[in-house]
Amino acid sequence: MRNKNTVIFLLIVFTAICGYNLYWTYVQFDSDGELANYREQVALLDSNKANWSVADSAISEEYAALLTDEEFQGTRKKAISNSFSLGLDLQGGMFVTLELGIRELVKNQAGNQNDPALIAALDCASQKQQEQAQSYVSLFVSCYKEQNPNGSLGVLFSSEELNISVSSTDDEVATILEEKATSAIDRTFNILRTRIDQFGVVSPNLQKQESTGRILLELPGVKEPERVRKLLQNTAELEFYVCRPISETAPYLTAINEFLRTERGLNDTTATDSSEAIASAEGGETEGDEATGDGEEVAEGDEEEGSNELSDLVSGETDSVAQELSQEEELARFKRENPFFAVLSPNTQPSGQNDPTVGYSRYTDTAEVNRILKREDIQALIPEDLKFVWSFKGIDGNPEIYRMIGIRLNEEGEADLNGDAVATARQDFDPTTGRAVVSMRMTAEGTRTWGRITQANVNNHIAILLDGFVYSFPVVNQPILTGNSQISGDFTPDEAKDLANVLEAGKLDVRPRIEGEETVGPTLGAENINSGMLSFIGAFIVTLIFMGIYYARSGIIANLALLANLFFILGCSAAFTIVLTLPGIAAVVLTVGMAVDANVLIFERIREELKKDKTLKASIKAGFSNAFSSVMDANITTFLTGVVLYVFGVGPIRGFAVSLMIGIVTSLISALIITRLILDYYANRGGQSLNFGFSWTTGLFDQVKINMVSRRKLFYYISLGVVAVGLVGIFIVKPKTGVDFKGGRQYKMEFLDQSGAPNYLEPGNIEQIRKDLAGVFTTDAPIIKTVSSDNQLLITTAFLINDRTATDSVKNMMVASLKQTLGEETNINVLSVSDVGPTVANDIQTAAVYSVIFSLLIIFLYILIRFRKWQYSLGAVAAVFHDVIIVLGIFSLLSEIDLGFNLEVDQAFIAALLTIIGYSINDTVVVFDRIRENLGEMKASPLKEIYNVSIDQTISRTLITSFTTFLTALILFLFGGDVIRGFMFAILIGIVVGTYSSIFVASPISLDLLMRDAKDEVKA
Repeated sequence: MRNKNTVIFLLIVFTAICGYNLYWTYVQFDSDGELANYREQVALLDSNKANWSVADSAISEEYAALLTDEEFQGTRKKAISNSFSLGLDLQGGMFVTLELGIRELVKNQAGNQNDPALIAALDCASQKQQEQAQSYVSLFVSCYKEQNPNGSLGVLFSSEELNISVSSTDDEVATILEEKATSAIDRTFNILRTRIDQFGVVSPNLQKQESTGRILLELPGVKEPERVRKLLQNTAELEFYVCRPISETAPYLTAINEFLRTERGLNDTTATDSSEAIASAEGGETEGDEATGDGEEVAEGDEEEGSNELSDLVSGETDSVAQELSQEEELARFKRENPFFAVLSPNTQPSGQNDPTVGYSRYTDTAEVNRILKREDIQALIPEDLKFVWSFKGIDGNPEIYRMIGIRLNEEGEADLNGDAVATARQDFDPTTGRAVVSMRMTAEGTRTWGRITQANVNNHIAILLDGFVYSFPVVNQPILTGNSQISGDFTPDEAKDLANVLEAGKLDVRPRIEGEETVGPTLGAENINSGMLSFIGAFIVTLIFMGIYYARSGIIANLALLANLFFILGCSAAFTIVLTLPGIAAVVLTVGMAVDANVLIFERIREELKKDKTLKASIKAGFSNAFSSVMDANITTFLTGVVLYVFGVGPIRGFAVSLMIGIVTSLISALIITRLILDYYANRGGQSLNFGFSWTTGLFDQVKINMVSRRKLFYYISLGVVAVGLVGIFIVKPKTGVDFKGGRQYKMEFLDQSGAPNYLEPGNIEQIRKDLAGVFTTDAPIIKTVSSDNQLLITTAFLINDRTATDSVKNMMVASLKQTLGEETNINVLSVSDVGPTVANDIQTAAVYSVIFSLLIIFLYILIRFRKWQYSLGAVAAVFHDVIIVLGIFSLLSEIDLGFNLEVDQAFIAALLTIIGYSINDTVVVFDRIRENLGEMKASPLKEIYNVSIDQTISRTLITSFTTFLTALILFLFGGDVIRGFMFAILIGIVVGTYSSIFVASPISLDLLMRDAKDEVKA
């Protein structure tokens, strides 16, 4: 080995770097374990706080001290930045795909936002984005030009602010709009990163999709999905409005109600007086909202408590006729005669002269109220400076009742003050009430404006809105001139903290929408860790045992290199702060199995040299030299498929790709450097004790003669027959696609009895569940599959899939139906949720197709460059097509059978397919490399003979590598858990098919093409 000392030095440095990062990984997991232990103890103590002992108080104090310990937190922060962490499938959490509202951004830039041509182009672009992974702006411009050949974008978007004039060209406008959209996406990405960092997620992974403008977030450890959804989707548009008292707004409400009465032809003589009919609309005691600034009490207002039953709204009716009617009759009469007040109960008992509360509605009625108020004829009844807005949550005592407030717009039709005036915001507690609040400090300009507003509105209410909802509406008792204020609104501490976070991070230019979501519970995460580690350890030990048995003492050296390889993989993962997922663990195990390939190639070459009676030292040198090109070519092709996976994959698939690529690099270091250094050490000392196998293993494959050339037509027929079966599966049976390919929601449910023990389901239970859920999800009957445990089901449905906010609603409907079927005493755990919208599903499908095409193209070009013959490239790609069709066909045929694991075509399957492509090419390249070598050494021999000899010479390496890789994949399949079982099943098929095709498809096709090209047996 040349420059041995330099190589050793670099190896020591590399080892030290890996060791350093693994040390910090240990520190991180140790600190996480300590915090988790304290959390569990404190949670248990909090459930019985009344009976705390002195020791219990000490535990709580220790936990609080640990959270504020600067040294501990500093060490933990450093550890996190120098270590890998567990992905959401190993510790629970969320994976979210955010769709940004670029449509609204583009629309808002237009001079006339109701222009029919604009709306048509926007609709066209929205439709096309579901089919094409392009930026929204480019699709919009394309649609507009197609629909309006003579139209001008300059006229449509003319604006001094945008620097667009009526004479601007379409390309100039498109560039400006693209820059505006890109800027909004970048700002949104940065703001969301800030919000997530402040939220406290450990090792979040945010990814921006440049082509679609989407943002992907992986949030390990998150246990409050609903809280995260609010955090991500709030635009943080903070606004301050002067309120209008009910005395001013009441006449407009009456006018709206009378207009609707007239519209519906109601008889005025039978109508009750509105003020009497709803005299007790929302009775009860009131509770005050407060806001303070610099310790000064500046605001006090009363918040009325709403009634849950609409019948209570008319309980104060004194009409003589009403007294003779039952509550049900009175309710029906009231709804008939007061169309608007039936859904919005007016505030007939204001808390004060300037109370701005106009009325109350059930949450289910707010949509109808909004629909009425948006009507143009209704808008004509309302002054331009008056706007009605809802409270952000239900009122105290009844969370289903929402308050409506009347606010005054300024001359520009906007807020008097907005969020740009806020310099800082933080979660705090009101010293007088103990309630959680948000304390704000205004900017200098904001302080002046805020002082002017409060000075002009003493004794009036000021409404504080976030994203269009009222969070607080305090009374101004005296001017606020200091610029310090608070927002109160019956917050929990977490709600106040999240509100402060979004205000601190800044306003989003576009509102994100959750287009896809995957949630994994901590219970499933713990199961995945156990199954992943069990399979990992088992596969690694089996590989070490096999190498020791087959290659004797040199096998032990290979095992040392494999251990070093594992150390390097984990160290590099820590250095790059990789998020380790279950597919990532599978990649590590597969890499270890495939790392054997390099050692096998080298050892088989050394054996060949030893049979020529060369010395051990010379044989080692020649063996490494002869094997080098095969080792590099085989690993580079697999690495390239990993690159394709990384580029087109998301979430766990990208984690798999990263682990695979790291493993390939470290396996080369281990095999070509560490193995070489140890072998050279033994050779320099004489090497008498070193051998490369036992007598029965050394000549195990010497008598194997495949004679591929003369039998190639037979194997062509066999391949055509199997491929035909695969095509039947693909085009007649058809593969079953997962939710990430077709859109939908998938819930993994676990059933337990009252004691927490598994509640095993019978076949009859499952059929009844399927029937009952079909009655609930009327527009889309669910697909129900069993998984590995008989007390777990995988339920998939596209019910309400276009409603991107219905994930929890669908889940709750499902749980209610399951409880009705199985009994209320059944405990149901939702272990994981996967929610993919139609747009994201289309993009994933497109990315999957591109990933396969690009991988084949890259492999074709690489082999063409390395072997200088297109016949080799075509033979290799044909073999890969052969493998892909067979694996996809088998999946399609078996998908009709419930085997207890996932056989759907989804992202994981595409990852498996690309891995199979890499493995198959790995095998093929080794054979081709030996053919290329023999072409130079056997110049007088016919091409057919060279092919036969080359295949026979590489058969030992092919079978040994296939066996070890198959063995590790089989262990992962058996013990790796449900998440990767379908993935590993595809890998198992692929290993068998790929091994076959490298010998009986790729090689004969390249041979026939070479011979046909030359018209006879020529030497290439």
